[in-house]
Amino acid sequence: MKYPFDMTLPEMLGSYAVKGAARFHLPGHKGRGMAGFFREEIAQWDITEIEGADDLYNPSGILQKSQSLCADAFGAKRSFFLVNGSTAGVHVMMMIAAKRGSVLLSRDCHRSAISGAFLSGADCRFVMPDYDESLGRYGMPAAKEIDDMLTERPAATVMITSPNYAGMCADIPAIASVVRKHGARLFVDAAHGAHFPFSRHLPVSPAGYADMWVNSAHKTLNALGQAALLHIADADDERDVLSALQTVQTSSPSYILMASLDWARHSAKTPGLWDGHCEKMIELREKINKLPGIRVLNQTGRAGVADTDVTRITVDTSRRGITGHEAAEHLLKQNVIPEMADGQSVVFITTPSDDPLWHDMLFEALRTLPYGHKTVPSQQRLNASAERVMDIRSAMAAKTQMVPFSRAAGRIAAQSFGPYPPGIALVTPGERIDKTHIKFLEESEGRGVFGCFGGTVCCVT
Repeated sequence: MKYPFDMTLPEMLGSYAVKGAARFHLPGHKGRGMAGFFREEIAQWDITEIEGADDLYNPSGILQKSQSLCADAFGAKRSFFLVNGSTAGVHVMMMIAAKRGSVLLSRDCHRSAISGAFLSGADCRFVMPDYDESLGRYGMPAAKEIDDMLTERPAATVMITSPNYAGMCADIPAIASVVRKHGARLFVDAAHGAHFPFSRHLPVSPAGYADMWVNSAHKTLNALGQAALLHIADADDERDVLSALQTVQTSSPSYILMASLDWARHSAKTPGLWDGHCEKMIELREKINKLPGIRVLNQTGRAGVADTDVTRITVDTSRRGITGHEAAEHLLKQNVIPEMADGQSVVFITTPSDDPLWHDMLFEALRTLPYGHKTVPSQQRLNASAERVMDIRSAMAAKTQMVPFSRAAGRIAAQSFGPYPPGIALVTPGERIDKTHIKFLEESEGRGVFGCFGGTVCCVT
């Protein structure tokens, strides 16, 4: 279909829709899993909170019923529809955590946790994920490290990210036990683990261990982009959650997005759906692992990693002598579209909505990856122990200026920055930048950094 010249987005989307690409990226429905949901009259479904449509922030009818069905499916006491992604849920968790006291936050957190600290004024300190010496990359925060930090200085809430983008999972039961011992609460950003409750082949869900957790249903289930869920284990938190949600979400929530969450929950419970997909992905992982110079990442049992999501295929191409970015260029030419690539690896998101042909396309594209002649560097081990001078909110709210690396030592950061990968902040807002940070940035700039712009960092004036 042709569109007027100024309708560039429909033109692009229409072109991609007919491209026939193997979609190993978000959202989880892959353009195929919504067949039982969408109708030609979808625009007719786009309503507001009219009579009979309930109220998202004071549900008592159809939305209450739909969210109750989600709570049952995900093992929660209450579940809440999110129309601004898991970001909204993370913001809510930070707002609730801030009311109770300080927060011990995993340093590999999503940027929404930092913005949530700004919104809530939460007093945060950080726990680093363990480093895997054998693979040269980061794993997950370990229960022992969290135990030691809480013993040294108590916190009211511990908030971790599990799984991470690569599909690695923390030892949630062990961490929950430690957190309970110290009288704290456990919140989990499980954005990438919405599918965990639906197969025996998948890692443990936060249900039964965490006090609150978020799931990005759109990442792996048959939900539309932005559609996510916030779950709580204690009904006493419901009123605070609803109050906070009104602060961070629109007053005109999309009923199409919310309906897609209903569909995602319903379709995910199809008997054998996720078990069958996991079994196929276990076979595909084994097949890929036999290719020379390629390995599918699995850190289970090392660096704080307790389990691995078998549906998240993270392929390390470094032994092939090429970076993940170079591998992704080859894959794109084969019409295989990965979710992301970094200096070492390429990430592919698989779901039951995949076309089986795509798995053959993926394997063939990986089999024909070119060989390089370089030594691909591993993820750098960070010394992320910067001095905190200001709290996150004060630093982010202060007047700022961009400062060249050469003059940034001694200044206070107003934004997080660090090398990517691994995407862990070297310095967060309110921490002092020192010479070792600058040296690290200068050495990393050619390999990728986040939070820096043209050799400058954002500092408090």
